[in-house]
Order: sequence, then C-alpha cells, then structure tokens
Amino acid sequence: MADFEDLTGWREELAAFEKTEEGRAFFAGNKRYGGIKVPYENVVQMVELIRGDEELHEALRKKIWFAAYAEKHDLEVHDDEFVELNPLEAHDTIIDFRKWYLMKAPVRFDKRDMIVATWLAIDLEEGRLTSLRTEQARDFIKENYARYISFPGEEV
Repeated sequence: MADFEDLTGWREELAAFEKTEEGRAFFAGNKRYGGIKVPYENVVQMVELIRGDEELHEALRKKIWFAAYAEKHDLEVHDDEFVELNPLEAHDTIIDFRKWYLMKAPVRFDKRDMIVATWLAIDLEEGRLTSLRTEQARDFIKENYARYISFPGEEV
C-alpha cells in the first residue's frame, strides 16, 4: 500500500505520471462506468485524506458552498453569476487529487473512479454522517452508494 502520510508534492507527482506512457495508459483506461466497485477502505481513506488536508478540505468546502448557493439562487450553467462564482479551481483540485489517489492506491481506474469519496466527504461536511467507521455509516453507504462501493467479503 502506498504511503499517504505526507501529501506534499502530490500535484507534481500526478503531472509527471500523466506524462509517462504508463500514466497515459492508466488514465486512458475505461471511459464509461463499467461497474467496478471501489473497496470501502479506499473510499474511507480518501475521505479522511481530503478532510485532513487544509488545501483539499478548503476545496471541498468551496464546492459545497457553491452548490448550495447555486441551488438557493436557482442558478443555471449559462448564468453570468454561475460562471463568476463557480470555484473551478476547487473542482479541479478535488478531481486531480482523486486521480493522484488512484495512481497511488491499488484501485482499478474507472470513469466513476473515486467520485463517491467526494460525495461521502460532502455527506460528512453537511452532517448526514458523523463518521465513516460506524455501523450506521456502513448502512447509510450501502443504502446510498452500494453501486460504487464494495465491502469486505463482497466481490469487487
């Protein structure tokens, strides 16, 4: 398993990997969701990494703020305010981090990759969950995200 203790340089590491033949092949893989489920422990780990890193956590909070703002003000993609306020750098940061995590962790790449980790991080931030390591959380995840996550003892 990769070492996730120090996230320093993750962007540079991802950029370098994407320029290699191996990196291009890795990310060119499946272009459509093929039903690959991500192991529960990897999802939990990624959520904990996002919430534990100041830059990533701030990017997540920006995404949440904007989604709530856009919904409250009924903004559409073509609205000037939507374009002006949309924190694209926050979205890109989370997407790039997911790609980096997939590169480092023993998780098969799929178009859906680890977006479910972002959804669960949002569930935690918005209070629908208080932890991912409880029986109640596992039940919530199985009910809402079983299509994307495998649990120990299940086939991936």
